[in-house]
Amino acid sequence: MADLLSSKAGRPGCREVSGLHIATLRHLPDDRAAAACVAALALPWPLDPGVLAGDDPYLAWRSPTECLLIGTDAQPVSHLLETLAPGRSETAMACEMAEALAVFELYGPKLDDWLCHLVDALSIPRERGRSSRARMVDIPVLLLRLRSDQLWLLADRTIAPYIRNWLTYSHEGAFADSDGP
Repeated sequence: MADLLSSKAGRPGCREVSGLHIATLRHLPDDRAAAACVAALALPWPLDPGVLAGDDPYLAWRSPTECLLIGTDAQPVSHLLETLAPGRSETAMACEMAEALAVFELYGPKLDDWLCHLVDALSIPRERGRSSRARMVDIPVLLLRLRSDQLWLLADRTIAPYIRNWLTYSHEGAFADSDGP
């Protein structure tokens, strides 16, 4: 996982994260199958809007009827995919998303200063354990606040080259007049 932008001189950095296991969990309101599967992973259910629960695996609220399960260990995601494979439940299903999503880790000091150049400032999840959907140059992204100085930005993998370029461009603009801390 090489840095796209290094964190130095009081500026945040960025890298593309590889090797994550990701599944979407889609469900109808009051579904019991999804609740049971998530409970087996010791994660809370239901999630309130804007919540990022857990610490590898993470469960991220994406909409009232969708969450993402994201982790470095394949086992929890595999369990979810097997238990809620399409057709196993009438009210819930899970599908693999690792190849569909690009994940960028933004980290370091002045992270929120940079994020204000990327998305609407009101859409930035400011606290650990929060998530938000936002638009970055008219592209839908999901922001996951892992720690005060660490955030994952998820976007459609097909436009990852554009995201990389935009991250570099906005970083240059955000810190052009900065001489460090």
